[in-house]
Amino acid sequence: MRAEPCIAAGVALVVLAALPPLAPWLQSRLPLVVLGQYPLLVLGGALIGLRLARGRRAGWTAAPALAGAALAMAFWLVPRWIDAALADPTVGLARALCLWLLAGVPLGWGWAQAGPVLRGFALANAASMLAVMGWLQLAIPARLCNAYLLSDQRLLGIGFLAATAALVLSLSARAFVGRATRRNAPARA
Repeated sequence: MRAEPCIAAGVALVVLAALPPLAPWLQSRLPLVVLGQYPLLVLGGALIGLRLARGRRAGWTAAPALAGAALAMAFWLVPRWIDAALADPTVGLARALCLWLLAGVPLGWGWAQAGPVLRGFALANAASMLAVMGWLQLAIPARLCNAYLLSDQRLLGIGFLAATAALVLSLSARAFVGRATRRNAPARA
């Protein structure tokens, strides 16, 4: 029995992000946890969700899946739970499993089932939330996570704003390049 490459890649990303030697290094700094470990875990689950959705049409499941994924990710961005996952290995395991199975898999499934309007809404919402979280990390003068330094919080804020800029620029470029490509394409008979 041959393993599916998409599922194998998803599991490999989760193992890479959740186990030594990479996991302790990622957990050593706040920006590495949130902008490194979290995306690896979610991407690993999303690859599996995309594979599970292949060939299945259930458009009505897209919005609930994307909303559930957003809620699961938002929960683990609460500073109290970032600290708890670092202090207690059981909570750390729960975080890894939740980001993988309750955020990543529904994200992949929902993305595959979603139409262009829902995808655009999800991306616009992600960009605005990244911008707000980046601003908050920079504007609040006190540490939000007790386990990490204030300088880490500032770096995370800058990272969120950089991720916002990258997302907005890539979506803008895609929109303009896509229009130019469609406009210059030869007419079909």
